[in-house]
Amino acid sequence: MPSSQPPDDATTCARPAEEPPSRTAPLVPPIELSAVYRIEGLDQVDALYEGREPGFIYARDGHPNAVRLASKAATLEGAEAALVCASGMGAEAALLLTLLGPGDEVALSEGLYGRTVALVGRELARFDIGHRTFDATQPHSLREALTPKTRLVFAETLSNPLVRLADIEGLAEVARTAQAPLVIDHTFAPLLCRPLALGAEVVTHSATKLIGGHSDLTLGLLAGQSELIGRVSTVAATFGLTGNPFESWLALRGVATLALRSARACATALALAERLAGVKHVAAVHYPGLSEHPDHIRAASVLQGGFGTILTIDLKERGRADSFIRALRHIPFAPSLGDVATTLSHPATTSHRGQSAEQWARQGITPGLIRLSIGLEDPDDLWEDLHQALQAR
Repeated sequence: MPSSQPPDDATTCARPAEEPPSRTAPLVPPIELSAVYRIEGLDQVDALYEGREPGFIYARDGHPNAVRLASKAATLEGAEAALVCASGMGAEAALLLTLLGPGDEVALSEGLYGRTVALVGRELARFDIGHRTFDATQPHSLREALTPKTRLVFAETLSNPLVRLADIEGLAEVARTAQAPLVIDHTFAPLLCRPLALGAEVVTHSATKLIGGHSDLTLGLLAGQSELIGRVSTVAATFGLTGNPFESWLALRGVATLALRSARACATALALAERLAGVKHVAAVHYPGLSEHPDHIRAASVLQGGFGTILTIDLKERGRADSFIRALRHIPFAPSLGDVATTLSHPATTSHRGQSAEQWARQGITPGLIRLSIGLEDPDDLWEDLHQALQAR
């Protein structure tokens, strides 16, 4: 017979509250912060681990917020499946740890994000994993970099910081001859094209950037075939590289306005690039929407809905760059990108600070290079701030 006595206060405090009765569902997906899930019995736990029954066990292995975000990402990329990781670098690390072993090599496009280069060139090198570099705009350059040891090809849709547009179709064709999957970091260009449709096998994102859109989360995404994403998911969970519920929820909220934010920022970036191209103190403007950009013709064909939200200007000298940064009134030096507000970064001292002068020279990076991440402000207001700062000495 159940006791008619109410439980002790300590018991009442410790036990979860009852779910309130409701025949309606929330319009907005809830944040589900539970680290672990209740299981009915031993038969169910077997079914869950063996994939015969859907459900969750431990949040590091999966949770509803990550599943919702992954489903959205897979749909947007035209992929069979996607995975949410703790950061963009976490996504890359999980993928590389899945596909590479001692003695293998990676072909890296020249000018990749500095931490990606460090991951392969420094950290994975400790495990006898090598790498070679190639020009992502020239597929023949990749062909020359391939060896019998090449197991993976890695490039960015739009390079950081000079926004060169990779020839994804050409790279994919060459990579297939080596049976090496082409991985594309699509962080700079979500929605502007679908790398998987162009021949890539895996797409990665730092969802911290444009997908999240508000500089208030740190997450990464991978999208590709179900079998591969399943393998990477196991590795990511083992190494603790998966994303948490709250930030997954924030990123999904960011996705809701991604198309609007991207269209607005792309249009503003083009308008500013055209104005900056005529300024005396600016040695060069790098933006694929400009007709003089070396990849403009390909960009006009491949990119849909704009030429990206990133533009880079070259002031040549560190002193000029520093004066410009200090003179800006409303555009902060914040070494990230994709926020609703315009920000800037200085590649030589942030994303590419660990590289040599020779590496900078090959990529076209100078001490005066400034990368602008364009936000949602009025273009004229941004121009006013940029123009006055360029006059500073």
